[in-house]
Amino acid sequence: MTDFLNRLRSRISFFFVPVAVLMVCSAIPAFSWEYSEFSIDTDFRMAMMATAGRWNPFFEARGTYHGDEPAFFYNNLTAGTYIKVAPWLKLGVFYRFQGSARHLEDWVVVDNASPTPDEQYWNDSSGRYEHLVLADATPRFLLPWMPGGNWVGAVKVRYSFNFRNGGQTLLLRPGVTWVMMREREPVLNLSLQYPLYFALNFGEAPLYGYGPYMTALWHLKEWLKLEGTVQYLNKTYAKWEHGGLWTLHSRHLVVGIGIVFTPVFGF
Repeated sequence: MTDFLNRLRSRISFFFVPVAVLMVCSAIPAFSWEYSEFSIDTDFRMAMMATAGRWNPFFEARGTYHGDEPAFFYNNLTAGTYIKVAPWLKLGVFYRFQGSARHLEDWVVVDNASPTPDEQYWNDSSGRYEHLVLADATPRFLLPWMPGGNWVGAVKVRYSFNFRNGGQTLLLRPGVTWVMMREREPVLNLSLQYPLYFALNFGEAPLYGYGPYMTALWHLKEWLKLEGTVQYLNKTYAKWEHGGLWTLHSRHLVVGIGIVFTPVFGF
């Protein structure tokens, strides 16, 4: 009986070990490539943020030129409104019509491709337009303990849905703003924000974008502001394909200028 059990145990081990090794090996990707790219981009925008009682109607036209991809542009038109539901909280809902945006599915990788990054891996998205809906909440609070006074903190939470590909994203953007005052009127706003972009239903990188964002807003008139921005944006595109994990680290230094109209309607 003992010999029989020993032979049975030996045979089970003989079959189990190769199967276990095969299962472990199958869980390991056959290969894993990492790519990187960097560009210096220029961003232009014109926006209106009006005031009508508790409402803030909003309109924005934006265009971005990517310096290392002369054929690729990003542009959008966004319209909607904020509403102040409390002294410390604004809610907003918006519609966006955007063109030439590139997404994870536009990045095409081929089996046994070279690990050297190359533009051939991107489909041309120029001239492609899509519709999005966005909803956000922005709590704000004073920071009286900050040196110099006139500091405001805010955290924007924004959800977006893309009707073309079903992509859903979540933006968390904490930030602080210092307001320079002259004769009790604002003259200059200096802001530092750190947006975090989360992919809710695509890709293998849940946190697919992040980076510091600095803004200077000059109050030329009560109804007119001039804006300058600098952002260092890190984006990660990652997906399983051809039995391996393909990852692209895309970094962008974005310098922007803008004009912001801030009319006040008395009703």
